[in-house]
Amino acid sequence: MLYFTPGASRGNHRHPEFVEYSLIVDGSAVVVTKDAPSMKERVIHVSKGSCIRTPKGVTHTIYAITNLTVIAMLTKPWDDCNVPIIRETLKK
Repeated sequence: MLYFTPGASRGNHRHPEFVEYSLIVDGSAVVVTKDAPSMKERVIHVSKGSCIRTPKGVTHTIYAITNLTVIAMLTKPWDDCNVPIIRETLKK
């Protein structure tokens, strides 16, 4: 469970070993993703009820517009990963 205040962000990373699902429980945000092969950035507005699937290797960041509650779900346990996270930077 992740909690954000307006203007807060989390991300600027990718996961090489698992898919991440993010369910927006309350609030609204902007999600920015960058696909590794194309390097194309996508900007997605999300709000309560949205569910985002972030594939392996896709860099992502979430920017809270309002107070935001997110449930993050991973397809592989964090502790079972050799490299669970790789930091990168996306523009805001």
